[in-house]
Amino acid sequence: MTRGRPKSFDPDVVLEQAMQVFWQRGYEASSLQDLLAATGLSKSSLYQTYANKQALFEAAFCNYWEQRGRELRARLLEAPSPREFLRGWLLSVLDDVGADGNPRGCMLVNVANEFSQADPAVAESLRRGVERIRQVLREGLQRAQACGELSPTADVDALASYLHCVMSGLRTQVKAGVAKPAIEAVVEVAMNTLK
Repeated sequence: MTRGRPKSFDPDVVLEQAMQVFWQRGYEASSLQDLLAATGLSKSSLYQTYANKQALFEAAFCNYWEQRGRELRARLLEAPSPREFLRGWLLSVLDDVGADGNPRGCMLVNVANEFSQADPAVAESLRRGVERIRQVLREGLQRAQACGELSPTADVDALASYLHCVMSGLRTQVKAGVAKPAIEAVVEVAMNTLK
């Protein structure tokens, strides 16, 4: 049995580059030409690795939420306190801009808005991505309970879901051009619910 030529590209780099295109433009607006230009791959190389645009998108999207989950957990471990981790995470919405200088929003939210539940594979990846982020938030809230920054009777599952919803709303507000002081005020209201 003969094998094809070995890959002359780094699949992780390709996924990152494709992820950036899908994140900035969305699935439908990302053309094959956009993806080839961003990754530097030929059409045949792309299709030898991923069966089609949908397969590349699913891999890139999974890469997004796995990467964001790891980064979020690292920030939790490095934070001076769990409460400061949560405040910093919410305020990070103000720093997220794309290559064009405009806010990108959260790829999870963008994909949920574009696909909803229409594609079962994407819906499952969305569910797993949301759960990954909420898992880190729950860990932060549990740490807050352990050090006395949050009541031991607080429902960390409900609070993790609440904070994730707040962040989704904040990202939408930033994309809509809401001013920084208004975003900061909402973050403080959210933090005041953590007692």
